[in-house]
Parts: sequence; C-alpha cells; structure tokens
Amino acid sequence: MRKRQPTGTDPRKDNLEYTLETVDSTTGEVVQAPIGSWITITEYGETKGVGRKQVRDVLSRLGILQHEIEDQTPKHASFAERKHVTRRRLTMKSVRSGLGKRVFSIVGRPFDVISPKGQAWIDQRWADAVQTIKTDITSSPVAVAAQVALGEFMVGRRHKLDPEGQVRWLLDHFPNVAQADMSRITGASTRMVSHYVGNRTGQISKAQAQIRVTLKGHLKVSYEPDMVDIAC
Repeated sequence: MRKRQPTGTDPRKDNLEYTLETVDSTTGEVVQAPIGSWITITEYGETKGVGRKQVRDVLSRLGILQHEIEDQTPKHASFAERKHVTRRRLTMKSVRSGLGKRVFSIVGRPFDVISPKGQAWIDQRWADAVQTIKTDITSSPVAVAAQVALGEFMVGRRHKLDPEGQVRWLLDHFPNVAQADMSRITGASTRMVSHYVGNRTGQISKAQAQIRVTLKGHLKVSYEPDMVDIAC
C-alpha cells in the first residue's frame, strides 16, 4: 500500500490518498487502485464542528486513542532539564483493526490519520460518546463548576495548558474534584491523571523537605561561653 499527497507540503493539511499496488498477471505491470481518503484526527473533528481537544476527548472515550509519554530530553541534559511530551495517539489495537495509521510528517513529527473505515466506525458511535461525556460531568455540580472555571481561565491565556497543566490547575483550585471527573474535564485518561497527581505530590514533598533542611540550617546558633557576660 502506498500513500500519495495530492497537494501541499504538509501531509496534515491534505487528505491522504492511499492506493493498493497489485501486479497485472497479464501484462506484468504494477497497477495502483485507490482505496479511499484518510484524514487527520483534527480534520475529522472539523467535520463534527469541534476543536482539537474535544475530538480527542471523544475518541479517547471510544477507546481508540491513548496517552503516550514521549521523552524529548536533549542529549547530555541534566536531570532538571528533562523534557517529556504527552500525546494522544491511536492505539495499536485500532491500527490493527484498520481504523487508522500512526505516521510521521516530513519533519518527523508524529501524527495519526483515520481511514474511511475508521471514520464510519466513529460516525456510528459519536453522538452516544458525546452525550455520555456530558452526562458524566453534569452529574457532579463540583465538576461542572471546575470545568467552567478552567475554561474561563484557559481563554485568557496566551499559551494553552497541556493535560498535566490542567490537572494541576484543578488540584490547586478544586482539590475536591474526583480524579475520574478530572479525566472527563481534561480528556486525559484516568491512568494519566493519577500519574500527574503523583508527580505533583512528589514534587511538593521534595520541595517541603528542602525547605525544612534550609530552615534547620539557618536556625543553628553557635554558643561560646567565654563571650557571655554573667554580670549583665
């Protein structure tokens, strides 16, 4: 199977036309037969009138996307300079089922495309998944308030928060929101929410321990008996 890009230089901007190559038994020539148009996840969301985050929230709920942590730490970087990026990618099960493919752009950036079969599969389940997400969130007044507040906070930011940043914000401002609700609000899986919460807890504990060590060092007082004037 071979893919070809009709126009443009960025494969994410054009539908990917895939063809199946077969050999004509009579002439011996290679024949290419089109097998349909493949689109990116964001482009599929556009067909539903939703943005990048919401389409990924729905596909995560349907179980065909999963969170993956990518290590982008430069070589020879120190421990403090580690850099990790979390992406939502098609699961290998969905790829094996023919719902899509995991590919790379011409500059090496990973992204996913959904096959015609995958688009039809999602179409059949889209409305139910959207309604389920809405129902789950609206069943908790605290979760509703947290979702509204987070949305308002995000609107005023120049740079959008990634899922981990959103979870940390919720922990700071709505500590009583359940992790399951954080998952529904941010679109992160419950496993990743738990991972983010653990990261934050560990960082806070480490910082508090460092503060205690620093304060203990500052409270040390040297005592020299010869310098004390008893008569005073």
